[in-house]
Amino acid sequence: MEQKTDKPQPAPAAHVEAGQRSIAANKRGGSVLLAPEDSSSWERRNPTDPPARAVLGFAEACVRPGHQSLYESMVTELAEYLGESPATVAAACAAGAESVAQDWKARQLRKESPPVAVVEFYRTTKSYLFDLTTFNSDYPHTATLEALLKMAKQRGLTRVLDFGSGIGSVGIFFAQNGLDVSLADISEPLQKYVAWRFKVRGLKLKLIDLNREQLPRNTFEVVTAFDVLEHLPKPAETLHSLAASMRTGGLIALNVEEPDARFPQHIATYEEVFSSVAAAGFRRLQFLQKTEVFERVERGSIPTLWHAFWGKIWYGALYRNCIAVLDTLGIKRAIRSWIKGPKN
Repeated sequence: MEQKTDKPQPAPAAHVEAGQRSIAANKRGGSVLLAPEDSSSWERRNPTDPPARAVLGFAEACVRPGHQSLYESMVTELAEYLGESPATVAAACAAGAESVAQDWKARQLRKESPPVAVVEFYRTTKSYLFDLTTFNSDYPHTATLEALLKMAKQRGLTRVLDFGSGIGSVGIFFAQNGLDVSLADISEPLQKYVAWRFKVRGLKLKLIDLNREQLPRNTFEVVTAFDVLEHLPKPAETLHSLAASMRTGGLIALNVEEPDARFPQHIATYEEVFSSVAAAGFRRLQFLQKTEVFERVERGSIPTLWHAFWGKIWYGALYRNCIAVLDTLGIKRAIRSWIKGPKN
């Protein structure tokens, strides 16, 4: 078991009280996501069909036995890892997003900061343990994950990379559903916690420390990068690296959150990221809620140059203006559905 050094800082009394109320509400049934009661939930049997392992939803995959909600399970799990009370950890989780922003500001970081300084922030800050526990307990990408898993199974894809893996919940989801999982991150506190979470579940894991290792080439068949690329000083370089790590025909799902005063660490824009996607070697397949799914393709030098040029023109000069016009005309949603497909 890992040595537990990432203890939460003492929280204000109001946050501790909020943490106690939050756990109590979940025990009473607030925001309940039920865990599997026994091993029979892993299989849905028909008397005429052979046994087959069913797909586990995100909550089913992540909730540990004995808990009635994903939130309660995740807070209790982090408390066990840290050797703290659930109420203390819940209070730290309630203040998690604010703590991350304060850590960022205390280091006087901004979009123009040297990349090495940004990397050092993510390598060492501990606040994400608490922020991501809250975020993962009401995860906005569950429908996307389940749709992506279905697509992977239909295509026979099994080797998964979650890039910027955080506290490892996406990896747990895929591993519990039988896929071969690798997780990549630069955060040392998060990597330690991820290793512990997989160990207590008896799940296999390949953990890639991006401080010391590069992504292997031509390896992965499914890649996820949720809520990651907006944090990077050079997202185009990362997209090319991810493309090189994938096999042709593989799937990548990614999204970019808009800049927000609450999240000063969001330093790359939607346009900066998506202007580079096609040139990196990806073709759009589907739009799932807030997430884009692309296929890894091979392109020659001339098509790559064209996509690099057009990506900068479209996203750099035209995209926002076109969206504004469509919004004014009241047809933005219809056009979006027609081009990208339904949300679900």
